[in-house]
Amino acid sequence: MSIRKYIAYLRTVETGSITQTASELGYTQSAVSKMIADLESEWQVKLMSRARSGIELTSEGLALLPAIRAVVKEYNDLGFAVSELHGLRSGLLRIGCFTSLGTSVLPQVLKTFHEKYPNIRIQLLGGEYEDVSGWLRRGTVDCGFLAMPAAPEFETMFLLRDSFVAILPEGHPLAGESRFPVHRLTSEDFIKLNETPDMEIDRFLDSLPERPNIAYEATNDFALMAMVESGLGVSVVHDLILHPRRYRVVRLPLDVTQFRDVGLAIKRGAEPSSITKLFIEHVLSCREQLAAFGDI
Repeated sequence: MSIRKYIAYLRTVETGSITQTASELGYTQSAVSKMIADLESEWQVKLMSRARSGIELTSEGLALLPAIRAVVKEYNDLGFAVSELHGLRSGLLRIGCFTSLGTSVLPQVLKTFHEKYPNIRIQLLGGEYEDVSGWLRRGTVDCGFLAMPAAPEFETMFLLRDSFVAILPEGHPLAGESRFPVHRLTSEDFIKLNETPDMEIDRFLDSLPERPNIAYEATNDFALMAMVESGLGVSVVHDLILHPRRYRVVRLPLDVTQFRDVGLAIKRGAEPSSITKLFIEHVLSCREQLAAFGDI
């Protein structure tokens, strides 16, 4: 049995797409479809079907998935062990991450990891918490960064505390203050992120005695900051999104402490690959460096 068929089937399950699997593995779509069909023919079972929402596993496909995943993991670990004998330590690491971490501190962590293990290829998938959680569940990524506490199905390791801060246009009357008084949000034009629900900040705004005066809604963090920079209003954001300082805005801590905890997560009960273990070890060794960006 060719391991390629196992890998093609597993990646199709993980990505939910034959097209994406073919692109990742360097095959045509028809080649991936044929490999899966060959498995079905050899085992005399139906593994998956196509639906409008994408790929759907059959009960037989779901039952065989843990064994196939174990075979592919052993194969990848064997390849890594062989590469170690040659002093290479090569392979692929897939990471899920949310925007503010991926654009602030994570690139430096990846840089130092790459310096230690230059032959390990890194695939970074960016999305919201729900995206990262879904990728972890399906095995699309080997590990991912999430806000804590995460769902019980994930094992998480604390990395840093990320404060909420107010951002104001330069020249704003409060720009010279040491802290931003939260009660002023009702008398300022407030710019709210509205692409997907930002759970922590939405909960914070909902907890206030009076809701902010929402004058504008932005579809992403960078549009929001550009609007503040242009003098359209003020906002409250996660501090990480401001690193590095790309925009000419004034950052003020709130007079009411609010924060989120950020951690590295893997799927509970799943044995991480050798490469994933190396990355976890590296990230945990960088916690002091990461903490310097959070809670300032």
